[in-house]
Amino acid sequence: MGNGNITMNRRGEFLEISDEDGQVKRVVRGGGDTALVPVKKLFIKLSDVCSVALKAEESDVMFTLENGVEYVLNGLEDAEATYSQFVEFIAAD
Repeated sequence: MGNGNITMNRRGEFLEISDEDGQVKRVVRGGGDTALVPVKKLFIKLSDVCSVALKAEESDVMFTLENGVEYVLNGLEDAEATYSQFVEFIAAD
């Protein structure tokens, strides 16, 4: 994908996202504060993804799961290609 060390591999109805550089982050909101927690590996069920967004002013892709948990793929080299690939994985489910 041309995004540093982020890899996305579909495994049946699941998606594994791996990152060695700290670009994959879980968004933790609480008490008016927002924290970004780096995640090395993430394994999600594609049908649990509610939304995928490509940020307008930053090279980031955000996605939300049914349980409300948010993740951001931060500082991507080619955010549009990552967004398109992510949407393809979901649409093929």
